[in-house]
Amino acid sequence: MSGVRTRLLQASGASGLSLIARLLEQFLLVPVLLTAWSVELFGEWLLIAAIPIYLSLLDFGVVQSGSNELAKRAGDNDDDGVRRFFRDYTSFFLIWSIILFAILSALVASSPVADWLSLERIGQTDAQIIFVLLIAGTLLSHNALALIGGMRAKKIFPAGLTTRALGAFLRVGLAFVAVALLDYGPIALAAILLGTRILEYAILALILAGRGLTVPINPFRKRQEKLRQFVTSGLEFLLFPLAQSLILQGAIVVIGFTLGAAAVAIFATHRTLSRATSQAVQLVVIPLRAESGLLQDEASRPELAAILLSASRLTFWAALACAALLLLFGAPIFALWTSGKIAFMPALFAGLILATILEAVWTVASSIRLGSNRHRPLAWSYLAVSVLAFALMVLFAANLGLTAIPLALIIGEVLMVAITIPLTVAVLDLRSRDYIAALLTFPAKEIGVLANHLAGRRG
Repeated sequence: MSGVRTRLLQASGASGLSLIARLLEQFLLVPVLLTAWSVELFGEWLLIAAIPIYLSLLDFGVVQSGSNELAKRAGDNDDDGVRRFFRDYTSFFLIWSIILFAILSALVASSPVADWLSLERIGQTDAQIIFVLLIAGTLLSHNALALIGGMRAKKIFPAGLTTRALGAFLRVGLAFVAVALLDYGPIALAAILLGTRILEYAILALILAGRGLTVPINPFRKRQEKLRQFVTSGLEFLLFPLAQSLILQGAIVVIGFTLGAAAVAIFATHRTLSRATSQAVQLVVIPLRAESGLLQDEASRPELAAILLSASRLTFWAALACAALLLLFGAPIFALWTSGKIAFMPALFAGLILATILEAVWTVASSIRLGSNRHRPLAWSYLAVSVLAFALMVLFAANLGLTAIPLALIIGEVLMVAITIPLTVAVLDLRSRDYIAALLTFPAKEIGVLANHLAGRRG
């Protein structure tokens, strides 16, 4: 097995641990919070927590663009260039985060956020404190992703994923103790989220220092690299979180303003369970995107094409299997998970599952372009499709109710599949029909390779 495929499997294993951590964080927190809090308080927490997610738009895509540049220099064996660029790009983003935090904190302190969100269970002062803590945690999380870009260049990407996963495990444990055992409220939960992000960042910095990539102590030091071109390239990466926020967090906001906080809790719990399929796809997407940045030369194109076909086939069938299990056992899992406090809606759940399967198809294919700074056509297409889906959600929520929201998502995902496949196969000298045929072929070979690899590890 080639070194690339070995790294992919190792990164997939680390992604698996991250997946388990994310699922625990998403699924265990819901029953804990619903048991300790009322449905209305839980819905208001979701409303507040959804807003800071939009901060991902304000990194101007520098994190992803810079990470791809680090991977390219590592692929060219430019160690000095990697160290120089890493120092400048991490310090630049840290300075930007500090400035952004100061501005946003001042805005929150002077704004009636509780009135704006029509909060009844969470008061004005508490809402402001929660916002500031969540803003700090989100910004710190993005700075940690910049450090993981350095790990990608040093080919220790799994170590970064593992560190993030352990941080998620810690968050779940501390949240359970604070909320379920000590009866703390949303402020304490926000503080736990921030504290664990600080710890993650420190551990990542220490690991990198051991590999010769030191995070600058003084972020205001004079830079050696010109980062303007990466800001320009990154601005188009910005379109991806913007588009996804319109679909994911946008749905929460639309439902909250149209149907109320209780409807937010209903939709968010159904969507979280349905997106278990999407979470599983990240086992392949994250490593594939990381490796595609290291394989940008023409000689590596056939290998990258073969890897994409295998990865797409494996993830598509895995998504179908996961979706089938959710359709069969979703109702009892949901009842147990929510302690019976939220009624299960089969039509809503089935529509959300179909949307996640379609999302999985184009997300895997897009990894090739997103991992090598060739993302422009996909970025603008995703934004246009998401604007359309958001408009449809507004229309459907006001006129057809909650169960019609998935239809807007399905329309958007179908369009992205039709756009992404031709754009991706063109980069790898493939044909769309060959890619689709590979996608629909049962991955017996890939399963055999994985089984042999696992058997070899046990041996």
